[in-house]
Amino acid sequence: MAKKILIVGGGNIGFNLAKNLERDSEGVRVKIIEKNKERAESIANELNNTIVINGNGLDEDVLKEANIEEAETILSLTNDDEDNIMVSVLAEKNNPNKRTIALVNKKNYSLLQSSLKINDLVDPRHTTISTILKHVHKGTIETVYTLLDGEYEFIEAEVLETSELISKSIKESNLPQEIRIGAIVRKKEVIIPKSDFIFEKKDLVVFLTKREHLEKVESLFRISSFI
Repeated sequence: MAKKILIVGGGNIGFNLAKNLERDSEGVRVKIIEKNKERAESIANELNNTIVINGNGLDEDVLKEANIEEAETILSLTNDDEDNIMVSVLAEKNNPNKRTIALVNKKNYSLLQSSLKINDLVDPRHTTISTILKHVHKGTIETVYTLLDGEYEFIEAEVLETSELISKSIKESNLPQEIRIGAIVRKKEVIIPKSDFIFEKKDLVVFLTKREHLEKVESLFRISSFI
């Protein structure tokens, strides 16, 4: 997971995403740019470790104040599609080595995603904080659903050939006790595994884990050790 995250837009989605990251992602530094002064003051009072900047996310001076060049992931989560697209374009200009995620309602913007070098477009009509967290996570995690107010996550992840799980049984894999594997999908066959089940490349693993163990989970499924 990125350690430096910049959110443009302090509405309900931006605020709750920051709250989730603040609570469950140790070592992550989050900044929010919010245009409305009263809203900026309100969310600043609700958040503990997130820096809230009152300003326009389309103002390059404001983006520089937020140290956009250092951000690893930049999420544009305002209620204006065009603003979100433009923030992503400015992010690309100021920091070409980052990930950009933009909230958009209009489907035709997907045609511009590649040319504008936006990593992910998220449809707010089908969005929860969980789906945005899915985009923030790295590695081969495919879907993420939060349960019990974010305390647990329900995850699907693929086992790659570089994973330390390869050729190990569940009992040999040193998974935290709080992780519960529900099923394995192997070549379209659904398997309810026992402790002696051996992981193979391209297995799709479905499991439940506490948020506090997510970093360990991601390390098991990530593409390589430097991600």
